[in-house]
Amino acid sequence: MKKNQYILLVGKEKRFIIKKTDEIVNTPVGKVDTQKIKKFGQKLRINKKTFTVVNPTMIDLLKRARRIPQVILPKDAAIIAAHTGLTGGWKCVDAGTGSAFLAAFLGNLVRPDGSVISYEKNEKFVKNAKKNIELLGLGDIVKIKHSSVSKMKEKNLDLITLDMKDAEKMVKKAKKALKTGGWLAVYSPHIEQVKAVKEEMIKNGFKDIETIEVIKRKWKVDNFTHPVPSGILHTGFMTFARKI
Repeated sequence: MKKNQYILLVGKEKRFIIKKTDEIVNTPVGKVDTQKIKKFGQKLRINKKTFTVVNPTMIDLLKRARRIPQVILPKDAAIIAAHTGLTGGWKCVDAGTGSAFLAAFLGNLVRPDGSVISYEKNEKFVKNAKKNIELLGLGDIVKIKHSSVSKMKEKNLDLITLDMKDAEKMVKKAKKALKTGGWLAVYSPHIEQVKAVKEEMIKNGFKDIETIEVIKRKWKVDNFTHPVPSGILHTGFMTFARKI
């Protein structure tokens, strides 16, 4: 186990992430001497409570990342991979970055030799996004550009994702930047933007145009089984199109 590696500690009631620093660190349940953490799967006692040392996934680490603007949730990011076949080696452009949650999700899937260039105009968001990408260990895959995606020069791309106002204005440029067979995916919170985006996709000759809404609902399974009566159902619409 390397120094400065992030570690997920999972207990019966709590779970949290710390960094192995070879020093004593403060946690929500007490102090931990990270020198005593030797391997994943190890049991660790903290103030009479037992925790299991786990290697955190990117989804675990995203819970530690700082959100400034609203982020694209994993359920919506996952449909991009499922619908397009996103895989290692793909070259992607993402805009706007926001808190970099989608850029990170894409970057994790295109490893080891793919890339994600993410465009963001807001300087505050750019600074936070870069810190989140560093936290996730994706700095060699995901690059954040403080610029408008309208200025992008990348070509022969496998995937372009747009989560931005007036995304329909980027459809024509996106088609020129995609390789044949490449995908455009647009996240829209409102159906009015979906209509505008789809109209531009048709006008610019895209194929396989489809709009999807992903609903995630938790269930309580006990003596009486029923949906949990709370939570976010609608988050946004994903509109896909392919350059053929």
